[in-house]
Amino acid sequence: MSFTFQIPDRAQLKGLNFIRKVFERGAGIPGFISFGIGNPASEAIPVEAIQEAFDHVVHTNPIDILQYGPMAGDARLAEQTIERLVKVRHMPTEGQQLLISIGAGQDLGLVPRTLCEPGDEVFMDAYSFTSGINAVRNVGAKAVGIAMDDFGMIPEALEEAANKGKGKYIYLIPNFQNPTGITMPLERRKAIYSIAAKYNLFIYEDDPYGEIRFTDTIVPTFKEMDTDNRVIYAGSYSKTLSAGLRVGFLYGPKQAIEAIQALKNNQDGQMPLVTQRVVSRLLDVIDYDAQIKHVSTVYKEKADLMMQTLRAHGSDKVHFVEPTGGMFLWLTMPDGVDCDAFFEACMEHKVGIVPGAAFAADGVPAGQSFRFSFTFPSKEQIVAGMTIVGQLTKSFIK
Repeated sequence: MSFTFQIPDRAQLKGLNFIRKVFERGAGIPGFISFGIGNPASEAIPVEAIQEAFDHVVHTNPIDILQYGPMAGDARLAEQTIERLVKVRHMPTEGQQLLISIGAGQDLGLVPRTLCEPGDEVFMDAYSFTSGINAVRNVGAKAVGIAMDDFGMIPEALEEAANKGKGKYIYLIPNFQNPTGITMPLERRKAIYSIAAKYNLFIYEDDPYGEIRFTDTIVPTFKEMDTDNRVIYAGSYSKTLSAGLRVGFLYGPKQAIEAIQALKNNQDGQMPLVTQRVVSRLLDVIDYDAQIKHVSTVYKEKADLMMQTLRAHGSDKVHFVEPTGGMFLWLTMPDGVDCDAFFEACMEHKVGIVPGAAFAADGVPAGQSFRFSFTFPSKEQIVAGMTIVGQLTKSFIK
């Protein structure tokens, strides 16, 4: 008789992982073009500078990085990060603390594990980042999807949900949102902040793409206008330097960050010191603003090319959010179009896209939308793939 074990419901994958499905189905197929994986562009990574930084770090007191390091992370990197948050992003200093993490992705798990009890509700955009949704579900909390419009989360819908009294925090990606590409305007941010204050909610501001802008317009972060110290801000060096280095951070109220740090110490331990030192070295020797500008230029060219190709070859009845930064394009088909069949047709034509259902929070329908990532594919792949997608939209939309 074999041993059987019942895996707790909160630890089980909820629903089909469409992103993995696209990746697995496309793997090994010659000529397959994937717009499904949100990887940074290889040509935007400062490879030579990173090689030099590794060489410097490894040959400068190597025993220091080969031992256990401080749980709180590298002090010099923390200093550099806070300096930029304060001087460039205009964030407050009083009562704040920084935590260095294994990318911003680790923070998605740390925050609900620290703040939520089973049964708590976390409010988020109706369509939001899959890992943010699942991290909430995996601690026994509920990821409540709040209705959106062209400006992001609708304040009235948020207040209706918050009025039930079960909320713990609001999870938002206000800049170039994943998956929709929407940037929330300032007045909408102020309205959301007021509701958070009224119902005593934290705001978890996830901003990994925030500096990858295609225009000169800068909307203040929630953290910048955090007058009563309720915003936990997450950032990352993955999208601006290298995803593989896995270096991110949380910045927020000292009491909350201390609690998150303690949980991280007890359950996750320290993150590799070598990668932190590499990022710190890079911030010392390269022009980081110029690097961000380079990434932004590469991504804008690809985003423009994707939209131009879709306009040239696609149906004029499709709607897409024109991104002003970030990594994603959100395309919506008219009501009545069989989006399951459209997805399969794209796959059959060797083009991978991600259905909106992959990003639907609790209580949200699958919808008629798809996410396209324009960062990793080459320009030639973007033209070829979006030509196919555009032609298929015409055949599906009568």
